[in-house]
Amino acid sequence: MKTCENCEYEHTGEYGSGRFCSLKCARGFSTKAKRKEINEKVSKKLTTTELPFCKNCKTVRVKNNRRLFCSVTCSLKYRGGWTNHSKINWSEVNKKAYREGKNYVAGGTTKWYTYTSFDGKSIKVQGSYELRMCKILDHWKKEKRIIDWEYTNDRIEYIGIDGHSHNYLFDFKVFDYGKSIWYIEVKGFIKENDYLKWRAVREQNIPLKIFKENELLLLEKEIGLGA
Repeated sequence: MKTCENCEYEHTGEYGSGRFCSLKCARGFSTKAKRKEINEKVSKKLTTTELPFCKNCKTVRVKNNRRLFCSVTCSLKYRGGWTNHSKINWSEVNKKAYREGKNYVAGGTTKWYTYTSFDGKSIKVQGSYELRMCKILDHWKKEKRIIDWEYTNDRIEYIGIDGHSHNYLFDFKVFDYGKSIWYIEVKGFIKENDYLKWRAVREQNIPLKIFKENELLLLEKEIGLGA
């Protein structure tokens, strides 16, 4: 019996010259011998290769060589799609809209959809997640799991990461049995400001349920709806 020079297990010596037990070990031994040299070359390349600067701001490096901009904002600015839009104080616009009784959020780039509920109400919602939640809530209403629901303009004030006061607009208002009311927000991804919003909600003892992508999928599966 012979001992394989790579895995160090005993073998019959029938493979090749008998130094290794298999083709895999023969190749692995060669790679192992050069591993340190390869790692040193890769490490040197990674530390010496600098990523290019963003084409718009020219101060922040992009995440990889296939990108031209450091952010969506810089991409839009460079292409002329974020000019006057970026100069508007959207927080003030939304506060004014709220005072005037308008139920919408301005300033975003998310697509708007019009949803018609089973009882004929036409509702304008922002983004596919909110559209999916409409279908779930409609199903709950038809199954008498809730009394009713609405796309709401209810909101509270919270202090953002900039230290200023902002409005937090809830997505949906649910009228449940026992005269209880609670709110829903659907999230694609969580931002730093969201934690400050939710802390303000807790401090005011407002019942809020947050549904993310995986939770929406579970709700849809439960009631037999596709995304």
